[in-house]
Amino acid sequence: MAPAGAEARRARERAGARREDIRVVDVAFPLGGGSLPADHPLALLDAVRARLAWFGAEPGSGIHPLRTNATDYGVALLAQRAKLVLRVPEARVSAVLALGGCALDVSGSRLDLGEGRTRPLRASATLAAGAVTFGQADVEGFERSARAALAEIGVDCGFISGRRRAAGAGSRTIAGFSLALHGLQPDDSLVVQALGLGGERALGWGLFVPAKAIA
Repeated sequence: MAPAGAEARRARERAGARREDIRVVDVAFPLGGGSLPADHPLALLDAVRARLAWFGAEPGSGIHPLRTNATDYGVALLAQRAKLVLRVPEARVSAVLALGGCALDVSGSRLDLGEGRTRPLRASATLAAGAVTFGQADVEGFERSARAALAEIGVDCGFISGRRRAAGAGSRTIAGFSLALHGLQPDDSLVVQALGLGGERALGWGLFVPAKAIA
């Protein structure tokens, strides 16, 4: 059996090779609009796919959760200066930027997109994702899966699971937890952001962004 250090090194090399294959950036669009259905991620994904048929199915693509304010009457209000941020492969950037100036129909709610701007990924020792799913609803199973997923891509870091998350996606319910990673080396930080963790990234799950340091 190969030493643990050799296994970790090979996993890291595989992750580095995968990142070279999946070079991604974020593209941010200013938004015009007032409200969306409270349970809007799937409808938003459908609206983006109506313009970009490959979106979601292609590795490296996903929608960052929109900044909204909840209400008691079934809608979510867009936060001031909210942006639609799409994580996409670099090769698709020109097609994504072409969305600037268009309107998306999100279950009858209109979102007007301003001019898009690219945001290269930035290495950070601490990353956070508002929601990550590995299919488990219990925190112990979730943390086992998180540890295994990090090992699979050769990333050695600490992590802290947070609030339980659940969301509807059509007839399905997605369950998971928020997750913060800390003590990341720069290359590992970029690998995690490029590859994500868990499933449902097209719906905004498992997408990591730099966060404040965790003591």
